[in-house]
Amino acid sequence: MVEDILNIKIDEYFDELVKNLQEFIKIPSVLDEEKTDESFPFGPKIDEALRWILKKGEELGLKTKNVDGYAGYVEIGNGPEMVGILGHIDVVPAGADWSVDPFEGQIKEGKLYGRGSVDDKGPIMAVLYALKAIEDSRMPVSKRARLIIGTDEETGARCIKHYLEKEEPPVCGFSPDAEFPIIHAEKGILRFELTKSFDEGPRPGANLKRIRGGTRVNVVPDYAEALIADVTLKELVSKIEEKELESKLTIEETPEGIVVKAKGISAHASYPGDGENAIQILLNFLTLIDFGGKEAKTFIDAVAGKLKMESDGKTLGISCSDEISGALTINLGVADFNEKRGSLKFDIRYPVTGDGNDIIANLKKAFDDLGAEFLINQHKMPLYVDPDTEFIKKLQNVYKKMTGDEPKLLSIGGGTYCRYVKNTVSFGPVFPGQKELAHQKDEYIVLEDLRKIVKIYVQAIYELIK
Repeated sequence: MVEDILNIKIDEYFDELVKNLQEFIKIPSVLDEEKTDESFPFGPKIDEALRWILKKGEELGLKTKNVDGYAGYVEIGNGPEMVGILGHIDVVPAGADWSVDPFEGQIKEGKLYGRGSVDDKGPIMAVLYALKAIEDSRMPVSKRARLIIGTDEETGARCIKHYLEKEEPPVCGFSPDAEFPIIHAEKGILRFELTKSFDEGPRPGANLKRIRGGTRVNVVPDYAEALIADVTLKELVSKIEEKELESKLTIEETPEGIVVKAKGISAHASYPGDGENAIQILLNFLTLIDFGGKEAKTFIDAVAGKLKMESDGKTLGISCSDEISGALTINLGVADFNEKRGSLKFDIRYPVTGDGNDIIANLKKAFDDLGAEFLINQHKMPLYVDPDTEFIKKLQNVYKKMTGDEPKLLSIGGGTYCRYVKNTVSFGPVFPGQKELAHQKDEYIVLEDLRKIVKIYVQAIYELIK
């Protein structure tokens, strides 16, 4: 049987796959905009990872192409039509408090740890070896299968836009960058920034010197800090104890002043309820302090009052939901304040039936009294693919055959390349009931799950191109 032949191939390759994934994870392919140029548009480490995976494809005997450093692909098969599998090699920063080196690829108790193990280097490696298995089996095919490798998924998806300008689009396909069974709907993504200048001279009272928090707008921040001068340690300790925040806030005396440190729990911005936002914890605490700088004080108090510790936008007046994709979420991902200026960056995921322009209008209304600049940094429209599409039916059949589970159609708050490429859906790698580890500390993939994932992908790809 075709299924047995392909599965045997995967078992033969699996140890090699794991070793290569460990090496792949060792490349810290995080966006570095300070070191970009025409040769590597997203920084040297992302370029290194792209060249590495393409070289690996060549070593496996597969066709490859580097698309101007923005993307690449690995391809098998023949025929006028091409099925695309959309993955990415860029990763978010590691963040704090890992129990292992995030860029080592360490294996413990059957789990391979590392940034990118689930999102999205592990799945890319799974697809790469699925393509090799089909190629080596010499099964008859009528289409080409192309692993399209992006380099900027975690920020602006500039890579996939460049790829579509330069290369042919697939007729259909999937992205191994979300959850099983099949995700045919993705919430709209709206990212905006509030910026406020503080035109104040010397003033009496506590002096806010800086606020720093968060690494990326699409990550729930697990750490934030504020440096405050002209305030006593006793005053701050008293306020922390008064609000019973000892487990969330710590303080440290420095020559510049007192640093208040907030500790949260990291999570993907599309699942803010799985985390705890350190910036919101810190801002809510800072409302208790009588700062001498009234413009900064007013700005912080107003934002904290409109956000509270919510992640649904209720107080902001933007909460909404639908049966297909669920409720709106909002994440305050990055804070950057000094004595002259404050900036806050937000990430919103809104339902597929929601109106993004209405949400923007309501946000502007909610923040209108702050005297701050309101800037839309990104707006991605929602995705919805008809459940009766033929290629979705094929993916459902493979999933049920390989797992025995019902191949339900799902929606997510996360954003994948599928919203840019017609007739594509997300397909794995996270199984139902598993914790979402993307963007979190101690990200890992269970090795036996990875084996199962590769076998699902090899069957799915073959079904789509046979």
